[in-house]
Amino acid sequence: MDPRRPEPRVAVLTAADEVARDTFVYRLQLDQPLPFVAGQFVNLAVPDAKPRGERSYSVWSGPGDPSALELCIKLFEGGAASEYLRGSRVGDILHLRGPFGIFAAKPDHDPLIFVATATGLAPFRSMLEVALTTKDPRKFRVYFGVRCEEDLFGLEDLERYKRGLPDFQYQVCLSRPSPAWTGFTGRVTHALAADFPTPTEHFYLCGNGAMIEETRDLLKGRGLERKHIHVEKYY
Repeated sequence: MDPRRPEPRVAVLTAADEVARDTFVYRLQLDQPLPFVAGQFVNLAVPDAKPRGERSYSVWSGPGDPSALELCIKLFEGGAASEYLRGSRVGDILHLRGPFGIFAAKPDHDPLIFVATATGLAPFRSMLEVALTTKDPRKFRVYFGVRCEEDLFGLEDLERYKRGLPDFQYQVCLSRPSPAWTGFTGRVTHALAADFPTPTEHFYLCGNGAMIEETRDLLKGRGLERKHIHVEKYY
């Protein structure tokens, strides 16, 4: 078998929980284990999707149980994968291939700064599940940006990591909050610019391309070496 093109796995959809506006966590029970490294992604078969019949999604769950995967996916009106998943029901059969990707936490002692927009939080949640299990003593920081309160999710998990890891903090950033919002207002780059005037840590960026380019330019402009910037661009 070509390792670059793993055989499809059969998965049963066991739950589809809406965690924010148009954002769902899909829980899948596989017919056989699919071992993966936290941060990797799988390809979901989507009938009639063009230009190819698959869509890629980072794994939301930790790698502890490779037979039960979770994917956190935002649905968009008219998207082939979105409409396919919108019509899926518990008990339906889905098909996956994977794992793919090299977006994984470095196995060293350096601090890790995770920067995510929307479902770009997914690979970081998987990495943090591993950190929690292994009681990783490193410094972890998460910067999580969405547009408004209706788009927020994963806060219970972030609080769980704050309780369970020795050096973990997170910053939620809303770019267009309601007047009732009392937290940070602005893009994740605004928060990073204030917190890291001279960055030296490893920065992991995941989410939309505009955020990634802006964040990368900010970090490089402040002298951070390219090898300390790790990227997984969604669109």
